[in-house]
Amino acid sequence: FFVLALRFIFAGLVFCCVFYKKLKTLDKSTFFQGVILGVLVYLAYAAQTEGLKNTTPGRNAFLTSSYCVMCPFLLWLLFKAKPTLQNVISAVLCLVGVGLVALSGDSGLGDNVLLGDGLTLVGAVFFSLQIIAIDKFQKKGSDAMLLLIFELLTVGVLCALSSLVFELPTAGINAYALNLEQILKIGYLAVACTLFAQFAQIFGQKFTSANQSAIILSLEAVFGVLFSVLFANEKLTTMIVIGFVVIFIAILSSEVKIDLKKLLNKDKKEGKNNE
Repeated sequence: FFVLALRFIFAGLVFCCVFYKKLKTLDKSTFFQGVILGVLVYLAYAAQTEGLKNTTPGRNAFLTSSYCVMCPFLLWLLFKAKPTLQNVISAVLCLVGVGLVALSGDSGLGDNVLLGDGLTLVGAVFFSLQIIAIDKFQKKGSDAMLLLIFELLTVGVLCALSSLVFELPTAGINAYALNLEQILKIGYLAVACTLFAQFAQIFGQKFTSANQSAIILSLEAVFGVLFSVLFANEKLTTMIVIGFVVIFIAILSSEVKIDLKKLLNKDKKEGKNNE
């Protein structure tokens, strides 16, 4: 929580300095929308980061990517936008893949891996809700930069409070001292993974739908596994690889537009012509 607090508060303050003129146009609605986004991101990161303690980076990344399949169903639940047959098929495939990954038992982390994978999936739900909320708020005309500023600051403040409540009593004040190496690592997280990534997402979503954004963002899973193998010495078992492939197929199939009725009718016509 301490690391998350530093990276999000830093990113939020940088944007405040760069776009300080926009703050003069802030209204109550945009402020509260930014806070809502911040709460969703805080819950997502808290669950994902806690889950990462008990699972591997590659598993964490791929399980998190299941939010792209969740998006259509959450849109249905919240806004009555009924999912297609493709969405249902993709969800089943995703669940099969998640099961293969989560129940493989080859992570080397013991029984706690199920807890880690479960928390990661909880995080995926909140990431999905954040994507949907950004889409809805921007369609209402809310300024993307103001939304981002108060989203980042809200996450930072909530993480700081969580650190004081959960980490300070057990770790002590000395744990908050940072050396140069730690400062550089947090700086990388703040600039590359928070400031730039969150900025790219919220502005990119101005030009795509919530479902399209989710499929693009889910590619983090591919890079998560790649970097985990290259830098974290993660070993991929056959079961985990199969699970990854199934999840990735689910991700792609959820977004590739196929008119199944038209396809079936076309096959029937071709069959009659052949007869």
